[in-house]
Amino acid sequence: MNMKKLVSLLLILPLVTFCGNKNNPDPKPEPTPDPQPEVTPKIEIQGAVELSVACEAGSGTISFISNQDWTAAADDDWLTVTPTSGKASEQAATVTYSYPQNPKMKKRTSYVVISAKGIEKRISLAQAADMMAGAAPEVKSGDVVASTNPLAAAFIEGVSYPDKTSSEYTEIFNYPGGFNGKDLTWDNWETDWPDGDMPLKYSIRWKEEDMDKTDMTLVLSDELGWSGEMEIPAGSRYVNITNLVPNDKYTYKVTSENGKTVAQGNFSTTGCFLHQVYFLGDPSKANMKGGGGRNARDFGGWKTEDGKTIKYRKVYRGGRLNEKWKPYPLNAQGEKEVLFEGIGAELDLRGNSDVMFEPAVEGLEHCAPVIEQGGKTMLVSDHAKTKECFEFVVNCVRENKPIYFHCSLGRDRTGTLGILLLGILGVREGDISKEYELTYFAPVGYSVSSSDKKSNPIPTFQNTRRTWVYSDVVPYLWELAGEGTFAQGVEKYLLEVAGVAQKDIDDFRELMLE
Repeated sequence: MNMKKLVSLLLILPLVTFCGNKNNPDPKPEPTPDPQPEVTPKIEIQGAVELSVACEAGSGTISFISNQDWTAAADDDWLTVTPTSGKASEQAATVTYSYPQNPKMKKRTSYVVISAKGIEKRISLAQAADMMAGAAPEVKSGDVVASTNPLAAAFIEGVSYPDKTSSEYTEIFNYPGGFNGKDLTWDNWETDWPDGDMPLKYSIRWKEEDMDKTDMTLVLSDELGWSGEMEIPAGSRYVNITNLVPNDKYTYKVTSENGKTVAQGNFSTTGCFLHQVYFLGDPSKANMKGGGGRNARDFGGWKTEDGKTIKYRKVYRGGRLNEKWKPYPLNAQGEKEVLFEGIGAELDLRGNSDVMFEPAVEGLEHCAPVIEQGGKTMLVSDHAKTKECFEFVVNCVRENKPIYFHCSLGRDRTGTLGILLLGILGVREGDISKEYELTYFAPVGYSVSSSDKKSNPIPTFQNTRRTWVYSDVVPYLWELAGEGTFAQGVEKYLLEVAGVAQKDIDDFRELMLE
């Protein structure tokens, strides 16, 4: 190609290119939009941010505007909020808060928290104290009320065991309220336990206008000559009372430190003769370890074969009141209730692993002979310690110090000593077996042991009158009785095996019976 042609070609190519694109010019670039200003997150609460509500259960609403997606939550489990989230909007959103009855005599406060993109608004909700929280059913002046738990009362009143039949049968499983192998399981007993070992409880109440701002004192007295005093904190609207002796008459008076009478009146008790007692533990543990003095009752009210009656508030039997491991059975109020009942002495029948060498409540006279096992072993191999126990009980009765004796569960060692004490007083053996089986109405840790889950998969009360301690002790004492009464067999044991003095036996009967 010569130079002339090359130059012509170079001149033509740009022209062709230009002509080929004349209908498709380069597109103009899109204009860059102006940057949007950043929206500052904002929540506007429409209404008060400090709310106050009554002690009763209720609900309410909170309205607000949020320019961001939002969430809502409550600070505490007792307060709930719905819905828990929503979208940004120029219109007001609404959440509903709900709360149950305040269960305490103390105001409680929580917060509803509205959050959106790093900011939050907190709306406080203060619920008033319920000054009647924990109040038992009211007893008014002139009322007649039952004192014994109806579950235990039904058993006591419905069963009559003949003497010398304990090896043949038991009727305890015919009565609800304990581990009968049907109604209660290891899974449901904690929530469904019916508290058949606990006496009925009532409250004495007064009006707010009748109070002043000082502490108060309850004085409760009965026609049997008993009287107890209990302190009541300032501001209280009631005081609970329990451990009432059946078929008795009571008077009460509540006064302030300034001498003002806040409440006074009288009432009567009726029903089954059984005098159950309970001393307060941790209320949150109700039927669990640490839940108070359980499986406890007075020997008063039982009849003897010669028509006499055991006096009330002399000798009590039950489960442990203290122990080496926390939580302790009694709380501070429970300790006060022991003294309010008038108990003045404690006999601890526990062995080396758990015996306590100091009283559960300061001021109680105390004895702890260290007994490892109940039943016939306690009577024969540990006869010297059984003698020590009997003598301690008698001396406390002589000194008018009501005595509470116990082992750990209030079942085996306690049951062994109970058979002796009721027997020497002349209670019929068939009736003693009923008293022994009342432990059926106590929860786990007293009637059955949680360590027995494998051997007792459907929890069933094992310590009936047909088994263990009762089946071990009673035939032995009947054997000692020969052709005589059960009381004579017990007396022979105390005199000839344990080495108790006749005077101790005679004094015990004289002081305990009427």
